[in-house]
Amino acid sequence: MKFQLGRKLSDLFVTVYIFTTLALRFYLEPQLNGHYLVSIGLGAFALLFLWALSKSKFITPSLFGLWPGEAEEEAAMSSK
Repeated sequence: MKFQLGRKLSDLFVTVYIFTTLALRFYLEPQLNGHYLVSIGLGAFALLFLWALSKSKFITPSLFGLWPGEAEEEAAMSSK
């Protein structure tokens, strides 16, 4: 059995995750003494982790309805 979050819960998870990692980076930036590549690396790793969660279908974000759902995508493909 695969554990999967719904679309709305995934949207909430992604939003909280992005704002939390961004706040962490803003908090750590002054302590890095100009080593901005470390901050960029942390941001890239955070996005890579989010991508891996999405690729494994643990989260299925829809950007609060901006991306079409699977039913709409299938309907669009079958009408062509």
